[in-house]
Amino acid sequence: MLELATNDSLPVLLPFCEGKLLGTYLACRARCYKADYDFVRIWTAYDGGVTAAVGAMDSTAIVLADATADFEELGCFLAMQGFSSVMTDETTAARCGLTVRQTKTAFRFTGRIPPEQNAVSDADMQSVYHLIAESIPGSFAGTKEAYLRFLSDFTFRKNRGAARMCAVTEGDAVLATALTAAETDTAAVISGVAVRASERGKGYGKRVVRAMLRALALDGKTADVIALNPSAEAFYRALGFAELQKICDCN
Repeated sequence: MLELATNDSLPVLLPFCEGKLLGTYLACRARCYKADYDFVRIWTAYDGGVTAAVGAMDSTAIVLADATADFEELGCFLAMQGFSSVMTDETTAARCGLTVRQTKTAFRFTGRIPPEQNAVSDADMQSVYHLIAESIPGSFAGTKEAYLRFLSDFTFRKNRGAARMCAVTEGDAVLATALTAAETDTAAVISGVAVRASERGKGYGKRVVRAMLRALALDGKTADVIALNPSAEAFYRALGFAELQKICDCN
Protein backbone atom coordinates (compact mmCIF):
# COMPACT_ATOMS: atom_id res chain seq x y z
CA MET A 1 0.00 0.00 0.00
CA LEU A 2 1.32 3.44 -0.95
CA GLU A 3 1.78 5.72 2.02
CA LEU A 4 2.80 9.36 2.15
CA ALA A 5 6.41 9.55 3.32
CA THR A 6 7.49 11.49 6.37
CA ASN A 7 10.91 12.84 7.24
CA ASP A 8 11.46 9.77 9.42
CA SER A 9 10.55 7.31 6.65
CA LEU A 10 12.34 9.00 3.73
CA PRO A 11 15.80 7.47 4.43
CA VAL A 12 14.37 4.05 3.55
CA LEU A 13 13.74 5.34 0.03
CA LEU A 14 17.35 6.24 -0.78
CA PRO A 15 18.79 2.70 -1.19
CA PHE A 16 15.85 1.84 -3.48
CA CYS A 17 16.74 4.81 -5.70
CA GLU A 18 20.46 4.08 -5.94
CA GLY A 19 21.77 3.40 -9.43
CA LYS A 20 18.51 4.23 -11.24
CA LEU A 21 17.94 7.28 -13.42
CA LEU A 22 14.42 7.91 -12.13
CA GLY A 23 15.73 7.14 -8.65
CA THR A 24 18.13 10.07 -8.96
CA TYR A 25 15.16 12.40 -9.47
CA LEU A 26 13.28 10.91 -6.52
CA ALA A 27 16.26 10.85 -4.16
CA CYS A 28 17.12 14.43 -5.10
CA ARG A 29 13.62 15.61 -4.21
CA ALA A 30 13.60 13.58 -1.01
CA ARG A 31 16.95 14.93 0.16
CA CYS A 32 16.34 18.56 -0.82
CA TYR A 33 12.69 19.08 0.05
CA LYS A 34 12.05 16.18 2.47
CA ALA A 35 8.44 16.30 3.69
CA ASP A 36 8.61 19.99 4.59
CA TYR A 37 6.90 21.53 1.54
CA ASP A 38 3.31 21.03 0.43
CA PHE A 39 4.13 21.19 -3.29
CA VAL A 40 6.50 18.20 -3.04
CA ARG A 41 5.03 14.86 -1.94
CA ILE A 42 6.52 11.38 -1.97
CA TRP A 43 4.66 8.10 -1.50
CA THR A 44 6.28 4.71 -1.00
CA ALA A 45 5.03 1.12 -1.10
CA TYR A 46 6.77 -1.18 1.36
CA ASP A 47 6.83 -4.97 1.51
CA GLY A 48 9.90 -5.91 3.49
CA GLY A 49 11.57 -3.13 1.54
CA VAL A 50 10.47 -0.36 -0.82
CA THR A 51 8.85 -1.80 -3.96
CA ALA A 52 7.57 1.42 -5.54
CA ALA A 53 7.78 5.16 -5.07
CA VAL A 54 5.90 8.13 -6.48
CA GLY A 55 7.37 11.61 -6.22
CA ALA A 56 5.15 14.56 -7.11
CA MET A 57 6.06 18.20 -7.59
CA ASP A 58 2.92 20.26 -8.00
CA SER A 59 0.85 18.23 -10.53
CA THR A 60 3.65 16.23 -12.18
CA ALA A 61 4.93 12.88 -10.93
CA ILE A 62 7.85 10.49 -11.29
CA VAL A 63 7.21 6.78 -10.70
CA LEU A 64 9.80 4.13 -9.91
CA ALA A 65 8.84 0.48 -9.31
CA ASP A 66 10.61 -2.85 -9.14
CA ALA A 67 9.34 -6.19 -10.43
CA THR A 68 7.63 -7.05 -7.11
CA ALA A 69 5.45 -3.93 -7.01
CA ASP A 70 1.67 -4.15 -6.97
CA PHE A 71 1.13 -2.55 -10.37
CA GLU A 72 -2.66 -2.76 -10.21
CA GLU A 73 -2.65 -0.74 -7.00
CA LEU A 74 -0.04 1.63 -8.41
CA GLY A 75 -2.08 2.25 -11.55
CA CYS A 76 -5.24 2.90 -9.53
CA PHE A 77 -3.34 5.29 -7.26
CA LEU A 78 -2.01 7.30 -10.20
CA ALA A 79 -5.47 7.50 -11.77
CA MET A 80 -6.96 8.67 -8.48
CA GLN A 81 -4.33 11.39 -8.04
CA GLY A 82 -4.99 12.78 -11.53
CA PHE A 83 -1.47 14.06 -12.20
CA SER A 84 -1.13 16.22 -15.31
CA SER A 85 1.89 14.16 -16.38
CA VAL A 86 3.74 11.07 -15.17
CA MET A 87 7.31 10.10 -16.06
CA THR A 88 8.25 6.46 -15.66
CA ASP A 89 10.01 3.61 -17.45
CA GLU A 90 8.41 1.73 -20.32
CA THR A 91 7.68 -1.43 -18.34
CA THR A 92 6.02 0.40 -15.44
CA ALA A 93 3.90 2.47 -17.84
CA ALA A 94 2.60 -0.68 -19.52
CA ARG A 95 1.95 -2.61 -16.30
CA CYS A 96 0.13 0.36 -14.72
CA GLY A 97 -2.04 0.82 -17.81
CA LEU A 98 -0.86 4.40 -18.38
CA THR A 99 -1.48 6.26 -21.62
CA VAL A 100 1.93 6.98 -23.13
CA ARG A 101 2.26 10.38 -24.77
CA GLN A 102 5.93 10.14 -25.73
CA THR A 103 8.74 7.60 -25.36
CA LYS A 104 12.34 8.79 -25.11
CA THR A 105 15.68 7.02 -24.74
CA ALA A 106 17.78 7.40 -21.62
CA PHE A 107 21.56 7.11 -21.76
CA ARG A 108 24.37 6.68 -19.23
CA PHE A 109 27.90 7.99 -19.75
CA THR A 110 30.34 5.10 -20.00
CA GLY A 111 33.28 6.85 -21.63
CA ARG A 112 36.48 8.27 -20.19
CA ILE A 113 36.64 11.49 -18.20
CA PRO A 114 36.94 14.26 -20.81
CA PRO A 115 39.91 16.63 -20.72
CA GLU A 116 39.37 20.05 -19.18
CA GLN A 117 37.02 22.19 -21.27
CA ASN A 118 36.75 25.95 -21.62
CA ALA A 119 33.43 26.54 -19.84
CA VAL A 120 32.11 28.48 -16.86
CA SER A 121 29.71 27.73 -14.01
CA ASP A 122 28.59 31.27 -13.21
CA ALA A 123 26.81 32.56 -16.33
CA ASP A 124 23.73 34.78 -16.02
CA MET A 125 20.90 32.39 -15.15
CA GLN A 126 18.23 34.42 -16.91
CA SER A 127 20.22 34.21 -20.17
CA VAL A 128 20.70 30.48 -19.60
CA TYR A 129 16.98 30.00 -18.98
CA HIS A 130 15.90 31.86 -22.10
CA LEU A 131 18.44 30.02 -24.27
CA ILE A 132 16.98 26.69 -23.13
CA ALA A 133 13.40 27.93 -23.58
CA GLU A 134 14.17 29.10 -27.13
CA SER A 135 16.19 26.01 -28.12
CA ILE A 136 14.12 23.16 -26.66
CA PRO A 137 10.38 23.41 -27.48
CA GLY A 138 8.20 22.63 -24.47
CA SER A 139 11.04 22.86 -21.95
CA PHE A 140 10.40 26.19 -20.23
CA ALA A 141 7.78 28.88 -20.69
CA GLY A 142 9.29 32.17 -21.79
CA THR A 143 7.64 34.23 -19.08
CA LYS A 144 9.03 36.09 -16.09
CA GLU A 145 6.87 34.07 -13.68
CA ALA A 146 8.10 30.76 -15.11
CA TYR A 147 11.71 31.92 -14.93
CA LEU A 148 11.34 32.96 -11.29
CA ARG A 149 9.87 29.55 -10.41
CA PHE A 150 12.77 27.85 -12.16
CA LEU A 151 15.33 30.08 -10.48
CA SER A 152 13.87 29.44 -7.04
CA ASP A 153 13.96 25.64 -7.49
CA PHE A 154 17.39 25.61 -9.16
CA THR A 155 18.96 27.84 -6.50
CA PHE A 156 17.38 25.80 -3.72
CA ARG A 157 18.85 22.59 -5.13
CA LYS A 158 22.20 24.16 -6.03
CA ASN A 159 22.67 25.35 -2.45
CA ARG A 160 22.24 21.72 -1.37
CA GLY A 161 24.65 20.26 -3.90
CA ALA A 162 21.85 18.90 -6.07
CA ALA A 163 22.06 21.13 -9.16
CA ARG A 164 24.73 22.84 -11.25
CA MET A 165 25.20 24.64 -14.55
CA CYS A 166 27.93 24.77 -17.18
CA ALA A 167 28.03 27.32 -19.98
CA VAL A 168 30.16 28.43 -22.90
CA THR A 169 30.19 32.20 -23.04
CA GLU A 170 31.58 35.01 -25.17
CA GLY A 171 31.57 38.27 -23.27
CA ASP A 172 28.12 38.50 -21.69
CA ALA A 173 26.54 36.21 -24.27
CA VAL A 174 25.72 32.58 -23.41
CA LEU A 175 26.48 30.42 -26.46
CA ALA A 176 25.75 26.99 -24.97
CA THR A 177 24.56 25.58 -21.68
CA ALA A 178 23.91 22.36 -19.75
CA LEU A 179 22.25 21.85 -16.36
CA THR A 180 21.69 18.99 -13.99
CA ALA A 181 18.00 18.32 -13.39
CA ALA A 182 18.81 16.26 -10.29
CA GLU A 183 21.86 15.17 -8.30
CA THR A 184 22.61 12.86 -5.40
CA ASP A 185 25.94 12.02 -3.78
CA THR A 186 26.61 9.42 -6.48
CA ALA A 187 24.60 10.34 -9.59
CA ALA A 188 23.27 13.15 -11.74
CA VAL A 189 20.83 13.63 -14.61
CA ILE A 190 21.95 16.15 -17.23
CA SER A 191 19.32 18.33 -18.90
CA GLY A 192 18.85 21.70 -20.56
CA VAL A 193 21.58 21.14 -23.17
CA ALA A 194 21.14 24.02 -25.59
CA VAL A 195 23.19 25.97 -28.14
CA ARG A 196 22.36 29.38 -29.57
CA ALA A 197 20.93 28.92 -33.07
CA SER A 198 23.58 31.09 -34.73
CA GLU A 199 26.40 29.09 -33.11
CA ARG A 200 25.30 25.53 -33.88
CA GLY A 201 27.70 23.24 -35.70
CA LYS A 202 30.76 24.81 -34.05
CA GLY A 203 31.27 22.22 -31.31
CA TYR A 204 29.86 24.29 -28.44
CA GLY A 205 27.32 21.62 -27.51
CA LYS A 206 29.98 18.94 -27.15
CA ARG A 207 32.21 21.32 -25.22
CA VAL A 208 29.58 22.22 -22.64
CA VAL A 209 28.49 18.61 -22.11
CA ARG A 210 32.10 17.47 -21.75
CA ALA A 211 32.66 20.21 -19.18
CA MET A 212 29.64 18.95 -17.25
CA LEU A 213 30.78 15.32 -17.53
CA ARG A 214 34.23 16.18 -16.24
CA ALA A 215 32.83 18.11 -13.27
CA LEU A 216 30.50 15.24 -12.35
CA ALA A 217 33.18 12.58 -12.76
CA LEU A 218 35.60 14.48 -10.53
CA ASP A 219 32.85 14.50 -7.89
CA GLY A 220 32.45 10.72 -8.26
CA LYS A 221 29.01 10.88 -9.89
CA THR A 222 27.58 8.84 -12.75
CA ALA A 223 25.90 10.89 -15.47
CA ASP A 224 22.59 10.05 -17.16
CA VAL A 225 20.58 11.96 -19.74
CA ILE A 226 17.26 11.59 -21.55
CA ALA A 227 17.53 12.25 -25.29
CA LEU A 228 14.57 14.11 -26.74
CA ASN A 229 14.91 12.96 -30.37
CA PRO A 230 17.07 10.81 -32.71
CA SER A 231 19.46 13.69 -33.36
CA ALA A 232 20.08 14.03 -29.62
CA GLU A 233 20.55 10.25 -29.34
CA ALA A 234 23.33 10.35 -31.95
CA PHE A 235 24.89 13.35 -30.19
CA TYR A 236 25.10 11.54 -26.84
CA ARG A 237 26.36 8.30 -28.35
CA ALA A 238 29.19 10.23 -30.01
CA LEU A 239 30.14 11.63 -26.59
CA GLY A 240 30.45 8.19 -24.99
CA PHE A 241 26.94 7.55 -23.66
CA ALA A 242 25.35 4.08 -23.88
CA GLU A 243 21.62 3.36 -24.06
CA LEU A 244 20.14 2.69 -20.63
CA GLN A 245 16.35 2.35 -20.91
CA LYS A 246 13.17 3.79 -22.41
CA ILE A 247 11.45 6.55 -20.47
CA CYS A 248 7.79 7.42 -21.03
CA ASP A 249 5.89 10.65 -20.55
CA CYS A 250 2.33 9.62 -19.73
CA ASN A 251 -1.04 11.30 -19.25
